[in-house]
Amino acid sequence: MSSISAIDFVFQNAIPQTAFGIFMIGIVLGFDGFAYGWTIRFFRANVGQRPNPSMIRATFFFILCTQLLALTQLASIVIWAAAILLVGVTPDWFTSIRLSASSYTTLGDFPSSMPGGWHLTPAFMAFSGLFSFAWASSSIISMLNSLNKFLDAENKSTE
Repeated sequence: MSSISAIDFVFQNAIPQTAFGIFMIGIVLGFDGFAYGWTIRFFRANVGQRPNPSMIRATFFFILCTQLLALTQLASIVIWAAAILLVGVTPDWFTSIRLSASSYTTLGDFPSSMPGGWHLTPAFMAFSGLFSFAWASSSIISMLNSLNKFLDAENKSTE
Protein backbone atom coordinates (compact mmCIF):
# COMPACT_ATOMS: atom_id res chain seq x y z
CA MET A 1 0.00 0.00 0.00
CA SER A 2 1.60 3.27 -1.08
CA SER A 3 1.19 6.47 0.84
CA ILE A 4 0.23 9.66 -0.93
CA SER A 5 1.72 12.97 0.10
CA ALA A 6 -0.47 15.92 1.01
CA ILE A 7 0.76 17.86 -2.03
CA ASP A 8 -0.05 14.98 -4.37
CA PHE A 9 -3.48 14.69 -2.81
CA VAL A 10 -4.19 18.39 -3.33
CA PHE A 11 -3.10 18.41 -6.97
CA GLN A 12 -4.64 15.07 -7.91
CA ASN A 13 -7.90 15.35 -6.00
CA ALA A 14 -8.74 18.65 -4.36
CA ILE A 15 -7.94 21.05 -7.22
CA PRO A 16 -9.83 19.17 -9.97
CA GLN A 17 -12.81 18.61 -7.65
CA THR A 18 -12.84 22.26 -6.63
CA ALA A 19 -12.66 23.43 -10.24
CA PHE A 20 -15.50 21.05 -11.17
CA GLY A 21 -17.56 22.11 -8.13
CA ILE A 22 -17.15 25.84 -8.74
CA PHE A 23 -17.95 25.40 -12.44
CA MET A 24 -21.11 23.42 -11.63
CA ILE A 25 -22.21 25.96 -9.02
CA GLY A 26 -21.97 28.59 -11.77
CA ILE A 27 -24.01 26.45 -14.19
CA VAL A 28 -26.71 25.71 -11.61
CA LEU A 29 -26.97 29.29 -10.34
CA GLY A 30 -27.03 30.62 -13.91
CA PHE A 31 -29.92 28.29 -14.71
CA ASP A 32 -31.68 29.19 -11.46
CA GLY A 33 -31.23 32.92 -12.03
CA PHE A 34 -32.82 32.71 -15.45
CA ALA A 35 -35.71 30.59 -14.17
CA TYR A 36 -36.31 32.71 -11.06
CA GLY A 37 -36.21 35.96 -13.04
CA TRP A 38 -38.66 34.57 -15.59
CA THR A 39 -40.97 33.33 -12.82
CA ILE A 40 -41.06 36.71 -11.07
CA ARG A 41 -41.75 38.52 -14.36
CA PHE A 42 -44.49 35.98 -15.17
CA PHE A 43 -46.04 36.52 -11.73
CA ARG A 44 -45.97 40.30 -11.94
CA ALA A 45 -47.35 40.30 -15.50
CA ASN A 46 -50.30 38.12 -14.47
CA VAL A 47 -51.05 39.68 -11.11
CA GLY A 48 -49.90 43.26 -10.82
CA GLN A 49 -51.26 44.84 -13.97
CA ARG A 50 -54.95 43.94 -13.92
CA PRO A 51 -57.56 46.70 -13.86
CA ASN A 52 -59.88 44.69 -11.59
CA PRO A 53 -57.80 42.94 -8.92
CA SER A 54 -58.92 39.48 -7.88
CA MET A 55 -57.61 37.83 -4.73
CA ILE A 56 -58.38 34.37 -6.11
CA ARG A 57 -56.43 35.04 -9.29
CA ALA A 58 -53.51 36.54 -7.38
CA THR A 59 -53.38 33.60 -4.97
CA PHE A 60 -53.58 31.11 -7.85
CA PHE A 61 -50.62 32.72 -9.63
CA PHE A 62 -48.64 32.91 -6.40
CA ILE A 63 -49.10 29.17 -5.83
CA LEU A 64 -48.33 28.41 -9.48
CA CYS A 65 -45.13 30.45 -9.40
CA THR A 66 -44.04 28.91 -6.11
CA GLN A 67 -44.42 25.50 -7.77
CA LEU A 68 -42.34 26.74 -10.71
CA LEU A 69 -39.59 27.66 -8.25
CA ALA A 70 -39.79 24.14 -6.78
CA LEU A 71 -39.54 22.62 -10.27
CA THR A 72 -36.47 24.76 -10.87
CA GLN A 73 -34.90 23.21 -7.77
CA LEU A 74 -35.67 19.73 -9.10
CA ALA A 75 -34.15 20.65 -12.47
CA SER A 76 -31.02 21.82 -10.67
CA ILE A 77 -30.75 18.43 -8.99
CA VAL A 78 -31.02 16.81 -12.43
CA ILE A 79 -28.26 19.09 -13.75
CA TRP A 80 -25.97 17.93 -10.95
CA ALA A 81 -26.95 14.30 -11.54
CA ALA A 82 -26.13 14.55 -15.25
CA ALA A 83 -22.78 16.19 -14.50
CA ILE A 84 -21.63 13.61 -11.97
CA LEU A 85 -22.77 10.81 -14.25
CA LEU A 86 -20.83 12.30 -17.17
CA VAL A 87 -17.57 12.61 -15.21
CA GLY A 88 -17.92 9.09 -13.83
CA VAL A 89 -18.58 9.83 -10.17
CA THR A 90 -21.56 7.48 -10.24
CA PRO A 91 -22.15 4.35 -12.32
CA ASP A 92 -25.78 4.93 -13.34
CA TRP A 93 -28.58 7.50 -13.55
CA PHE A 94 -30.44 6.27 -10.44
CA THR A 95 -27.33 6.58 -8.28
CA SER A 96 -26.61 10.04 -9.73
CA ILE A 97 -30.11 11.28 -8.92
CA ARG A 98 -29.97 9.78 -5.44
CA LEU A 99 -26.57 11.32 -4.68
CA SER A 100 -27.43 14.77 -6.03
CA ALA A 101 -30.87 14.85 -4.35
CA SER A 102 -29.49 13.77 -0.99
CA SER A 103 -26.58 16.22 -1.19
CA TYR A 104 -28.40 19.22 -2.66
CA THR A 105 -28.80 21.13 0.61
CA THR A 106 -26.98 18.91 3.08
CA LEU A 107 -24.22 16.37 3.02
CA GLY A 108 -26.57 13.47 2.59
CA ASP A 109 -26.31 9.79 1.93
CA PHE A 110 -23.32 9.00 -0.25
CA PRO A 111 -20.85 6.14 -0.27
CA SER A 112 -17.67 6.60 1.72
CA SER A 113 -15.61 5.25 -1.15
CA MET A 114 -16.35 7.32 -4.20
CA PRO A 115 -14.41 6.68 -7.41
CA GLY A 116 -11.31 8.76 -7.96
CA GLY A 117 -11.65 10.39 -4.55
CA TRP A 118 -14.55 12.67 -5.52
CA HIS A 119 -15.39 13.29 -1.86
CA LEU A 120 -15.65 17.08 -2.19
CA THR A 121 -18.37 16.92 -4.84
CA PRO A 122 -21.28 16.48 -2.38
CA ALA A 123 -20.08 19.57 -0.51
CA PHE A 124 -20.26 21.64 -3.71
CA MET A 125 -23.72 20.24 -4.39
CA ALA A 126 -24.74 21.36 -0.90
CA PHE A 127 -23.29 24.85 -1.49
CA SER A 128 -25.22 25.26 -4.73
CA GLY A 129 -28.41 23.94 -3.15
CA LEU A 130 -28.15 26.33 -0.24
CA PHE A 131 -27.49 29.27 -2.58
CA SER A 132 -30.36 28.19 -4.82
CA PHE A 133 -32.81 27.84 -1.95
CA ALA A 134 -31.80 31.22 -0.55
CA TRP A 135 -32.38 32.78 -3.97
CA ALA A 136 -35.72 31.00 -4.33
CA SER A 137 -36.72 32.26 -0.88
CA SER A 138 -35.89 35.83 -1.82
CA SER A 139 -37.87 35.36 -5.04
CA ILE A 140 -40.87 34.25 -2.99
CA ILE A 141 -40.48 37.30 -0.75
CA SER A 142 -40.37 39.51 -3.85
CA MET A 143 -43.56 37.90 -5.14
CA LEU A 144 -45.18 38.31 -1.72
CA ASN A 145 -44.30 42.01 -1.74
CA SER A 146 -45.89 42.33 -5.19
CA LEU A 147 -48.91 40.34 -4.01
CA ASN A 148 -49.33 42.53 -0.93
CA LYS A 149 -49.16 45.72 -3.03
CA PHE A 150 -51.70 44.23 -5.41
CA LEU A 151 -54.05 43.20 -2.62
CA ASP A 152 -53.68 46.63 -0.98
CA ALA A 153 -54.72 48.16 -4.32
CA GLU A 154 -57.69 45.76 -4.38
CA ASN A 155 -58.77 46.85 -0.89
CA LYS A 156 -58.51 50.53 -1.83
CA SER A 157 -60.54 50.00 -5.01
CA THR A 158 -63.40 48.33 -3.11
CA GLU A 159 -63.61 51.03 -0.41
